[in-house]
Amino acid sequence: MGDPRTETGVSAMDINRDSKHYLSIEDVDQLARQNTQLMTELWIVKDRLAVLENLLAEKGVVTPEEVDTPPDEALAARLDKERERYIKRIVGLPPEERTVEALKSLGSR
Repeated sequence: MGDPRTETGVSAMDINRDSKHYLSIEDVDQLARQNTQLMTELWIVKDRLAVLENLLAEKGVVTPEEVDTPPDEALAARLDKERERYIKRIVGLPPEERTVEALKSLGSR
């Protein structure tokens, strides 16, 4: 997000911090983007998971109860790492971490 300056040289962010409003218009836009991204990713996962579980059950590969089994340590570690990347991709990196290399490493998945 940019930092547009008013004629007085005060940024919109500074003005917003002094007002009774917690979120600036830029913040609301960012939240809308994050919400849309989350809804999109969640629906894709829910759709694919339902299809996968249905196929596995139809073919007798696993039961719904087996799908609910907690992950082993290796999978849990992999999921933890992926969750951190997911959070950074959705919420965004802190300003000090926004480098080209860091953004490329997050990828789209």
